[in-house]
Amino acid sequence: MSDGVALRRAVLAEPDEDLPRLAFADWLDENGRSARAELIRVQIEAARAEPFSHAQRAAAALGGKLLAAHQTEWWGEFRTAVQAGLGDDEAVHVSEALAPPLPGVVRVQVQFERGFIGHVALQSAVLVRVADAIFGSEPVQSLRVERTPSLPDAWESLEPVFEVGHLAGVRRLEFAPRTEFVHDEYAAILGAAHLGGLTDLAIRECPLQPPWVVDLLRGGALPALRGLALVDNPHLGAALAAGLAAANHRDLRRLDVSGVVFNADQLRTVLTSRCLRRVEELRLGCASRPGSPGPLFHSNPGWVLPLDHLVALDLNGQRLGNSNVGEVLRQPAAALRYLGLARNDLDAGVVRAFVESKHLNLSYLDVRGNSLTPSNLAALKGRFPGAVVQV
Repeated sequence: MSDGVALRRAVLAEPDEDLPRLAFADWLDENGRSARAELIRVQIEAARAEPFSHAQRAAAALGGKLLAAHQTEWWGEFRTAVQAGLGDDEAVHVSEALAPPLPGVVRVQVQFERGFIGHVALQSAVLVRVADAIFGSEPVQSLRVERTPSLPDAWESLEPVFEVGHLAGVRRLEFAPRTEFVHDEYAAILGAAHLGGLTDLAIRECPLQPPWVVDLLRGGALPALRGLALVDNPHLGAALAAGLAAANHRDLRRLDVSGVVFNADQLRTVLTSRCLRRVEELRLGCASRPGSPGPLFHSNPGWVLPLDHLVALDLNGQRLGNSNVGEVLRQPAAALRYLGLARNDLDAGVVRAFVESKHLNLSYLDVRGNSLTPSNLAALKGRFPGAVVQV
């Protein structure tokens, strides 16, 4: 066995660790593949950097340039491995963006993470067939599953997906938007033996049954869960309030409920739930009508938001106004680096609150859709030099 093969196997055996990846990068340098080695190093640098910081952005940008120049070459071995798991009458199309469906072509979307293919998106039936090839060739820890199309009056069941043993190494599982689940599939997710290490679950724009969400949060399934994204599921407000309030055994660090419709009481219950006591990323974007405030407006946001550990806070569309945003800014939030305040009915009056918030050290500020003048924006950029101020 060559040194390169052995080092790559070490990466596959310990996908959570950076050291085997960096050792493989050294070997690549010694064997004339410096660009591939550089990708590994800069993507690890981006992953280790302070979130949203200039250092993270610079490393990610350099990684993007390397991928633009070489990624087709670098995913060649992965394509070959997947092709070997399929029949001769099927072709494999690997790309960074999911390609349109074509007859006889298996589409696989990939993303590099920490120097290797870490995220894969594909149809459920394909995953079941080529799981050994995928996980045997790359340290994949993130999956996006799309239900394989079937007859109009029949389902292509997702249950076989949850029987794939390689899911034990998956940390993030996402379902394609508008995925509908049937009863047995809900039960399969909660009872999956291989999802004990899953840290993040994302189900976007899906007609989820609210009782299932409550059962998920209250129960013991997915014990390692730290991140939950239920974006654009407007009907889940009451279920999330009930489930999170009863999820004291959980320790969620990431919650994205943008597009979920809450009333003020439900949102207050969510934000004061014990399972969010150490939350680091919180996204509460809502689609309130112009002139109509979001539910957080009525909830004394300066006090109910769990700010102690927050690194990223997105309040897009809550229409809080200067006074409420000022209350948020006056609270101690030393860890906060990303603040999303798009469409919050802000004007020049909020600038003073930013200037006086000496504890804040933002790296990214989104103030799109507000009534801020060029001089207001210049003052914000002066208050947070080096930060991205999105306008």
